[in-house]
Amino acid sequence: MRRAIRKSIQLFTETFEPAGPVVELGAYYTPEYQGLSNLRPFFPGREYIGCDIRRGNGVDRIEDAHHLSFDDRSVGTLLAFEILEHLRDPQLAVSEAHRVLDDNGLLAISVPFTYRLHGFPSDYWRFTASGVYELLSDFPDKVVCAVGPRLKPAFIFAVASKTVSPEFTEQKAIFERRSVDEFRRSRLRGFVSVMKERGRDLFGHLLGRSELQVNFYSGSTAGTYAEKSELTRPNILSSEISGGIE
Repeated sequence: MRRAIRKSIQLFTETFEPAGPVVELGAYYTPEYQGLSNLRPFFPGREYIGCDIRRGNGVDRIEDAHHLSFDDRSVGTLLAFEILEHLRDPQLAVSEAHRVLDDNGLLAISVPFTYRLHGFPSDYWRFTASGVYELLSDFPDKVVCAVGPRLKPAFIFAVASKTVSPEFTEQKAIFERRSVDEFRRSRLRGFVSVMKERGRDLFGHLLGRSELQVNFYSGSTAGTYAEKSELTRPNILSSEISGGIE
């Protein structure tokens, strides 16, 4: 897990105050990645169930994301970070998440856009922000953002709600503002590893051709990023980007 994804998860938990029980899909991690991948400290006081298709660190329960054994409307929050690219049918997994979430439930996901082949059991997909927005079409309200260079973001992060509510609308606005502020304040530190994979992008950035940004997507803009304000399209210099997108 990249450090910037963990930062986005922190902002999600602090802003939306997700309810339990919390179910994480793809919860397995190797011991050396415990500091990045163990998300339980973000959910104090809530039942937390780590699920994966294999036993190991972080796993409480064996589950297939395509066919969850949880009852309908029995889960408060479902997490799927860096897992949908490893599923043969990510749309089915999202539909299962919708089924098991209670009426006020939240789904939080992250997926890579530009990243090397990786992972277990296989690596099938890459996603755009607009693709994630469509993937979440069963959820009536959502916030979807792309983090990284505008044309080649590092990853997509999204939070989706099963119901439309004034509370979620307000939380979305806070999440957008805090995401932009956090990534602007912090350092380039972790972004270097991503840019090394794309030397051409790094050179383009040094020439001022590849701004590092947090861009929020709205389906109402017919396939483009929403130009809601300067908040959603910050001119973020490399020295201001988060520690770290890696």
